Amino acid sequence: MDWNYLRTFQAVADTGSLAAAAAKLSISHATAFRHIKAFESELGARLFEKVQGKYSLTDAGADILDLSSTVAVAMEDIDRRVSGTDVQLKGRIRLTAPASFSGHFLPGCLAGFRQDYPDITVELLCSNEELNMSNRAAEIALRVTHTPPDHLIGRKVADIPWGLYASPDYLAQKGTPRSAGDLAQHDLIGGAGALTRRDGFARIDRELRDRVVVRSDDLMTMAAFACRGLGLALLPADVARGGLKRVMCFDAMPDNQLWLLTHPDLRNVARVRCMMQFLDRAFRKDPEFTSP
Repeated sequence: MDWNYLRTFQAVADTGSLAAAAAKLSISHATAFRHIKAFESELGARLFEKVQGKYSLTDAGADILDLSSTVAVAMEDIDRRVSGTDVQLKGRIRLTAPASFSGHFLPGCLAGFRQDYPDITVELLCSNEELNMSNRAAEIALRVTHTPPDHLIGRKVADIPWGLYASPDYLAQKGTPRSAGDLAQHDLIGGAGALTRRDGFARIDRELRDRVVVRSDDLMTMAAFACRGLGLALLPADVARGGLKRVMCFDAMPDNQLWLLTHPDLRNVARVRCMMQFLDRAFRKDPEFTSP
């Protein structure tokens, strides 16, 4: 059983309100609701009745509250003992990030972090998928999104612009386009699959389909094509590394947003807070990104 379910149950019982319990625990209303529903599902019993807007304990809920008091005392004692280690800048941090950042930006960044904090070990998990951070699969998530999950906390650390990129060899052979009109004289790397539905790639297909020489449904593969001199590729700045040159911006694609996120329960863990602050500063200094 998740200790967070019991804490949320007690907070709702004490306050008689889901919103007040959420505020007391510094979690979202939706998270508090999920905790109660999951707790009831595990126990196979309804714990509250909502009467005139107030959450009142059922008979089963009252029984559980009596039993939970002893458990709560024990768990709080454990929390106090463990919290002593949370103020130390040592231990392991699991960071999950998209492959584009894991391969290009983070190695150098984490090398600097290692120099400053040699007692913290970083485990980097390359993934674009949303993780259930409630089960501690990772402590920190770096995600490109416009809608970060409401059960996590954090901040937007950068805006990531899109542009048309090419290799120096390609530009030496074919020249550098100076305007959108010049693109009709250049080879283009087009999107495939789901990418074709995005505005920028759809515009290329509408206006310059006959200039597309190769396609892919993966941005990192498109960047690899561009690095080999196959043509110009429409890419976000985090993917367009490895010597590619941006030849022009592309207004049809709005900036991506980069978010640095963690679970609310981990906000005061020293090593987590330290890494989030370090990464925040690093992204704000990077010339390829725009500070929010």
